[in-house]
Amino acid sequence: MSAAVEFSPGAVEMSVVHDFASIREEWRALNLRARAGTMFLSPDWLEPWWAQWGSERELQLVCVREGAQLIGFLPLFTEQVRRGGVPLKRLAFVGDGETGCDYLDALAEPGREREVFEFCLLAVQHLEWDLCDLADLWRESFTAVNLAQRFPNEKLTQGLIRDGRLRHVCPHIPLQGTFENYLRGLSRRENLKRREKWIFKQPGTSIECARTPEEAVKATGNFIQLHRARWAADGGSDGVCDEKHEAFHREAIARLARNGSLRLYTLFCARRPVASVYGVVHQGKFNYYQSGYDPEWASKSVGLVLLARSVSDAFAEGLSEFDFLRGNEGYKAEWARGERWTVQLRLWRGMRGRTARAALSAEMFARETFKAALPHRAIEAAKKARRLLKR
Repeated sequence: MSAAVEFSPGAVEMSVVHDFASIREEWRALNLRARAGTMFLSPDWLEPWWAQWGSERELQLVCVREGAQLIGFLPLFTEQVRRGGVPLKRLAFVGDGETGCDYLDALAEPGREREVFEFCLLAVQHLEWDLCDLADLWRESFTAVNLAQRFPNEKLTQGLIRDGRLRHVCPHIPLQGTFENYLRGLSRRENLKRREKWIFKQPGTSIECARTPEEAVKATGNFIQLHRARWAADGGSDGVCDEKHEAFHREAIARLARNGSLRLYTLFCARRPVASVYGVVHQGKFNYYQSGYDPEWASKSVGLVLLARSVSDAFAEGLSEFDFLRGNEGYKAEWARGERWTVQLRLWRGMRGRTARAALSAEMFARETFKAALPHRAIEAAKKARRLLKR
């Protein structure tokens, strides 16, 4: 169903639709072509996401067409929220918040980014909202750079005030040369060799990589079990923390397996699953989404050994990059050879939006001042307690 808002300058048309089904296959194809395309902007990720977290929200899917061809797509939703104690209508990316989606963005036909950006911005300005909250854009993306230029930070422009902040660092490995050459520059190379030698001498040791729907069923259960075991001592994981998250991942993994992009690794020792890596390949890049391991095997570095195997296979497959996605964990820094940052850009509109922005700024200042006075251990204990309460 198309919204009433529709513009037709020349041969290009823009509309806002409210369901996925009517555009699924052409959206999937555009995500594979677009420079901004990612695993997190695919129907296989966002439709299961919407099934779990779409209630009390309304889809606002901006479609830009040239004739019958979809050349631009911006997946958004609206919801009612409170910010700084003020009730607001918020516009955000589908995928925002839950499951940790990086590089959310508009999709555009290569070479048509400027045109698609202008149509999407026009559509956004005609939708109803007080806060347009665009989180987890790549900082250097066409959309992020042009929004920042169009709306200077903290200045009233076209009735809008923009602010922004850095969100997450995403370390990555450019897959150039061979895995053997890459290993020569790895600080933990000798430790890795010792661990691999010991592990592969143990009886019942093997590594499996689930790619098909049939293989994925068992591997998904192993991943969920190992991921939860890994984080149990720290109050649980935000990645698979409840029934909704588990249902989401089971559906997403099944879909990713059907389209051939799943790489779900399991390391077995004594024929028991002891480590897992949840990877997805998109546009020639390996996305290292999540992992888990049996705490009883932690001292044997089973996670390190399986990580090495997944990187080695990415080299062998001829992929261009191994992306660790969000997170500044120490092991990622050891393996990575580059990094990207994601940002959150917010546009506040109208009196209600500006009032909420002022109240939220004061609230955040008070919170950061309080946190600065606490020791690091107290902050980490509070985070752990919050995860336990969430579970």
